[in-house]
Amino acid sequence: MDISRRTTLAALTAGVTTGIAGCNSLTFGGKQEYTPVVLENNHDAPHMMAFTIVSIPNNPDGGFTVGTSDAWYVTPGDSHSFPEAIPVGDVSPASMTVMVVLEDETAKRARFQMDGPDDAPHITVTEAGDITVKTRMQG
Repeated sequence: MDISRRTTLAALTAGVTTGIAGCNSLTFGGKQEYTPVVLENNHDAPHMMAFTIVSIPNNPDGGFTVGTSDAWYVTPGDSHSFPEAIPVGDVSPASMTVMVVLEDETAKRARFQMDGPDDAPHITVTEAGDITVKTRMQG
Protein backbone atom coordinates (compact mmCIF):
# COMPACT_ATOMS: atom_id res chain seq x y z
CA MET A 1 0.00 0.00 0.00
CA ASP A 2 1.45 3.29 -1.08
CA ILE A 3 0.70 6.27 1.22
CA SER A 4 1.55 9.62 -0.26
CA ARG A 5 3.53 12.27 1.59
CA ARG A 6 0.53 14.63 1.37
CA THR A 7 -1.80 12.07 3.04
CA THR A 8 0.74 11.46 5.82
CA LEU A 9 1.19 15.19 6.48
CA ALA A 10 -2.58 15.75 6.52
CA ALA A 11 -3.07 12.95 9.08
CA LEU A 12 -0.21 14.25 11.27
CA THR A 13 -1.54 17.82 11.10
CA ALA A 14 -4.98 16.70 12.24
CA GLY A 15 -3.45 14.62 15.07
CA VAL A 16 -1.18 17.42 16.30
CA THR A 17 -3.96 20.01 16.11
CA THR A 18 -6.28 17.74 18.07
CA GLY A 19 -3.58 17.08 20.68
CA ILE A 20 -2.84 20.79 21.11
CA ALA A 21 -6.54 21.52 21.54
CA GLY A 22 -6.68 19.01 24.40
CA CYS A 23 -8.95 16.56 22.64
CA ASN A 24 -8.28 12.87 23.04
CA SER A 25 -9.95 11.85 19.80
CA LEU A 26 -10.84 13.29 16.45
CA THR A 27 -14.53 13.44 17.39
CA PHE A 28 -15.83 16.38 19.38
CA GLY A 29 -18.13 16.29 22.35
CA GLY A 30 -17.94 14.34 25.54
CA LYS A 31 -19.76 13.52 28.67
CA GLN A 32 -22.41 16.11 29.58
CA GLU A 33 -22.12 17.44 33.14
CA TYR A 34 -25.11 18.50 35.20
CA THR A 35 -25.76 20.52 38.33
CA PRO A 36 -28.32 18.95 40.65
CA VAL A 37 -31.12 20.81 42.39
CA VAL A 38 -31.93 19.75 45.95
CA LEU A 39 -35.27 20.34 47.69
CA GLU A 40 -35.43 20.03 51.48
CA ASN A 41 -38.35 20.42 53.89
CA ASN A 42 -37.50 21.33 57.51
CA HIS A 43 -41.06 22.54 58.19
CA ASP A 44 -43.54 20.47 60.22
CA ALA A 45 -45.96 20.22 57.25
CA PRO A 46 -45.55 18.51 53.87
CA HIS A 47 -45.10 20.83 50.88
CA MET A 48 -45.41 20.61 47.11
CA MET A 49 -42.31 22.54 46.04
CA ALA A 50 -42.29 23.83 42.45
CA PHE A 51 -39.26 25.59 40.98
CA THR A 52 -38.04 27.10 37.74
CA ILE A 53 -34.44 28.09 37.07
CA VAL A 54 -33.68 30.55 34.27
CA SER A 55 -30.54 32.24 32.99
CA ILE A 56 -30.08 35.98 33.34
CA PRO A 57 -29.30 37.61 29.96
CA ASN A 58 -25.95 39.39 29.63
CA ASN A 59 -27.49 42.35 27.81
CA PRO A 60 -30.88 44.08 27.71
CA ASP A 61 -31.72 42.55 24.32
CA GLY A 62 -31.04 38.99 25.49
CA GLY A 63 -33.73 36.53 26.43
CA PHE A 64 -34.10 34.19 29.36
CA THR A 65 -33.34 30.51 28.94
CA VAL A 66 -35.10 27.99 31.13
CA GLY A 67 -32.50 25.74 32.73
CA THR A 68 -35.01 23.45 34.40
CA SER A 69 -38.48 23.40 35.87
CA ASP A 70 -39.97 20.72 38.14
CA ALA A 71 -42.00 20.03 41.28
CA TRP A 72 -41.93 17.45 44.06
CA TYR A 73 -43.98 16.64 47.14
CA VAL A 74 -41.56 16.72 50.10
CA THR A 75 -42.61 15.45 53.52
CA PRO A 76 -41.32 17.00 56.79
CA GLY A 77 -37.65 16.19 57.43
CA ASP A 78 -37.11 14.79 53.92
CA SER A 79 -35.29 16.00 50.84
CA HIS A 80 -35.34 15.20 47.14
CA SER A 81 -32.59 15.66 44.56
CA PHE A 82 -32.90 16.18 40.82
CA PRO A 83 -29.39 14.96 39.84
CA GLU A 84 -29.47 16.04 36.18
CA ALA A 85 -31.41 19.28 36.52
CA ILE A 86 -29.19 21.93 34.92
CA PRO A 87 -26.82 21.11 32.05
CA VAL A 88 -23.39 22.68 32.53
CA GLY A 89 -21.08 23.47 29.64
CA ASP A 90 -18.64 25.96 28.22
CA VAL A 91 -21.47 28.30 27.26
CA SER A 92 -23.60 27.90 30.40
CA PRO A 93 -24.63 31.22 31.92
CA ALA A 94 -23.06 32.07 35.28
CA SER A 95 -25.94 34.18 36.63
CA MET A 96 -29.15 32.28 37.26
CA THR A 97 -32.50 33.04 38.90
CA VAL A 98 -34.56 30.45 40.74
CA MET A 99 -38.26 30.95 41.38
CA VAL A 100 -39.85 28.69 44.00
CA VAL A 101 -43.54 28.39 44.86
CA LEU A 102 -45.21 26.22 47.50
CA GLU A 103 -48.78 24.94 47.36
CA ASP A 104 -49.82 27.61 49.90
CA GLU A 105 -48.51 30.32 47.50
CA THR A 106 -45.43 31.09 49.60
CA ALA A 107 -42.89 32.18 47.00
CA LYS A 108 -39.23 33.12 46.72
CA ARG A 109 -37.06 34.45 43.93
CA ALA A 110 -33.29 34.40 44.32
CA ARG A 111 -30.25 34.96 42.13
CA PHE A 112 -27.17 32.78 42.32
CA GLN A 113 -23.89 32.26 40.52
CA MET A 114 -23.33 28.93 38.85
CA ASP A 115 -19.67 28.61 37.95
CA GLY A 116 -19.57 24.83 37.77
CA PRO A 117 -21.38 21.59 38.53
CA ASP A 118 -20.64 21.91 42.28
CA ASP A 119 -22.76 25.07 42.61
CA ALA A 120 -25.98 23.12 43.14
CA PRO A 121 -28.99 25.19 44.23
CA HIS A 122 -30.28 23.89 47.56
CA ILE A 123 -33.89 25.00 48.14
CA THR A 124 -35.12 24.65 51.72
CA VAL A 125 -38.42 25.26 53.49
CA THR A 126 -37.29 26.34 56.96
CA GLU A 127 -38.85 25.43 60.31
CA ALA A 128 -40.72 28.75 60.14
CA GLY A 129 -42.14 27.90 56.69
CA ASP A 130 -39.93 30.37 54.79
CA ILE A 131 -37.98 29.46 51.65
CA THR A 132 -34.20 29.78 51.42
CA VAL A 133 -31.96 29.21 48.39
CA LYS A 134 -28.23 28.58 48.80
CA THR A 135 -25.44 27.14 46.67
CA ARG A 136 -22.07 25.64 47.55
CA MET A 137 -20.52 29.05 47.01
CA GLN A 138 -22.89 30.65 49.55
CA GLY A 139 -22.27 27.94 52.15
